[in-house]
Amino acid sequence: MNLRYWYISLLVVMVFSCKDFVLKKESKDDIIEEGLKKLNRNEVEQPPLFAACKYKAVEELEQCFQNTITKHIYNYLAKHTITVKEPINDTIWVPLLITNQGKIILEDFELPPSIKVHIPDLKDSLKKSIASLPEVKPAHTRSTPVNTLYKLPLVLHIE
Repeated sequence: MNLRYWYISLLVVMVFSCKDFVLKKESKDDIIEEGLKKLNRNEVEQPPLFAACKYKAVEELEQCFQNTITKHIYNYLAKHTITVKEPINDTIWVPLLITNQGKIILEDFELPPSIKVHIPDLKDSLKKSIASLPEVKPAHTRSTPVNTLYKLPLVLHIE
């Protein structure tokens, strides 16, 4: 008799708890909207990638990308003789847009007045050095190529 009550109580519990087993049906639009809310548009899963950085660890990819650009600009500017009347020790933030097609574009920015006076063709030299960069693969978020904007520091120390 005791076992019979146990089976009956189990049956009653199962009948009243069936509503919890019904799966909530979500529309495709709701799922997409929820995914877009979770997506952080300020972060990329994979930064832009030069061929030289292809075999680096995931943690080193962004640093390798920045170092490649910095070394390239430094080597390009080192080939040109820059003469100044006064020593310059300043940092310029160079804004670079890497498009989802892998094109690197130097965004417009203002040079400090002291640098503009002493090195008037610096912007043109930067544009030429950026144009001569090797091919880059764009950054990716959820396996989709995306535009990214980087501001790289350019330290000018000329005596």
